[in-house]
Amino acid sequence: MKNNKKRENKEKFPKEEIIEIKVTPFGIFSKYKKDFWGKNPEKCAENFLKREDLIKNYNSSINIKAKRQINLIFGEELKKFALENGFKEDEFKTFFQKYMIELTKLKIKQGYSKDRSISQAVNCLEELNKSINILYERLIEWYGQYFPEAIKVITEPEQLAKISGMPREQAAKELNLSSNSMGYDVEEDDLEILKVLGEELKNMINIKEKVTKYLEETMKNYAPNLSKVAGTILGAKLIEKAGTLKKLALMPASTIQILGAEKALFRHLRRGTKPPKHGLILQHIYMKKVDFKDRGKMARTLSAKIALTAKVDFYSKGKELIWEKINEELEQRIKRL
Repeated sequence: MKNNKKRENKEKFPKEEIIEIKVTPFGIFSKYKKDFWGKNPEKCAENFLKREDLIKNYNSSINIKAKRQINLIFGEELKKFALENGFKEDEFKTFFQKYMIELTKLKIKQGYSKDRSISQAVNCLEELNKSINILYERLIEWYGQYFPEAIKVITEPEQLAKISGMPREQAAKELNLSSNSMGYDVEEDDLEILKVLGEELKNMINIKEKVTKYLEETMKNYAPNLSKVAGTILGAKLIEKAGTLKKLALMPASTIQILGAEKALFRHLRRGTKPPKHGLILQHIYMKKVDFKDRGKMARTLSAKIALTAKVDFYSKGKELIWEKINEELEQRIKRL
């Protein structure tokens, strides 16, 4: 009879209860003992992320001082509780491992934000610029041997991409030049490979335009004030350098001012050289409007305004617009310098 009662008690106290214990962070499990989420580790992980109280405890429980104590509670007490209530040791380890893997996957998936896309787009643009410049220089040198007069009047990669591989007479007509050239005469296969390289240059320029357009639209919706005050590309670079818009919003203006000038800052700290006055914000159009001696003052003003716009964009989710007022204030500041 006693054995039958024990079996009945075990059936009334199902293994599902331990799932709630597991998802409760680091031994904080007795409070939520009545919730049943099922045996599926994936479902268990999803339900954990829906529970704000558990997530709050999970995040607040992680600190360096309490690490040893947390590991002790989480490892020994939880295992003991599991074994006492129907789990075999191997079964518990397997289930717990699967649950933690599922929880990690879901946390990674939920951790996605537009900041990541903006960072990737900025890095993509920089790489495209480098590739376009390298190929442009190569075509100038190569096609210039065939038609040097054309190279003298070409100022943009788009122009070179258009005429690269063209016979001399056709290129001269396109650029309104004389076909009487002092360049080398080349074979048909030489012009063919130049044409292929020209098409590749044209493709890269088109891709760059599409990525730039994507970045402009994304910044317009995600950080409208920052994109209007700092500019689309500079604003995106600041987000990429900071890590996220949230991190940028939490930065003081003095840090934003030298963001991107880390090497110069470390030289100052190690060797005693002059500290940097500005970093990425030197690329701002307003920095080019002031004299060299006033750049430090303008950098301080500009970084303060960028810090303000980042805060407004982050906390208002891009709904509050203050960029017109800030740009007016910056224009007034330039006039006073």
